[in-house]
Amino acid sequence: MSTSAPVKFSIGDYITDFENIYKIYDKKTEEDYHHQSCLYFLYRPVDATQKNSASFSIPANNIQKSGLRHLIKEADIKEFYKILKKPLDRSVPFDFKSIKETLYLNDPQKTINVLQQLAANKADTGEKFSKNYQEMITNITYHLSAEIAFVTKKSIESVEKEIQKLLK
Repeated sequence: MSTSAPVKFSIGDYITDFENIYKIYDKKTEEDYHHQSCLYFLYRPVDATQKNSASFSIPANNIQKSGLRHLIKEADIKEFYKILKKPLDRSVPFDFKSIKETLYLNDPQKTINVLQQLAANKADTGEKFSKNYQEMITNITYHLSAEIAFVTKKSIESVEKEIQKLLK
């Protein structure tokens, strides 16, 4: 996702952070803590099991800076699958310190690269592969699968299986 041009957000848009999918359901103008008029978007998690789920607000000017973004497009999903099919560039060192920072950027392209790095490290280290790293693989795979499943109207399980198959 390019950050050069501001991205437009509207009521009804689906957005995501590094954990959940949300829907913008309203906007309002109120004073901020500087007593300036400010446009806020109101959004809540998309979860059919929670009727009265929490809702959040964010200044419209900060939505992109916060790490929230629109959901990936179907054309992007096809590209991600192509990337996952390609072997990982082994010249890129496995750097755990930057992995969490990369994940918080909420950039699907970079997240897929992290997932590939973790999977390659798992293949290289075998039984010595860290439990924390395995949890990261599981969480990343689930989050990507949930987003792709939401966009493509497929089951999360089928998308997870596809991602796992491509990582091998």
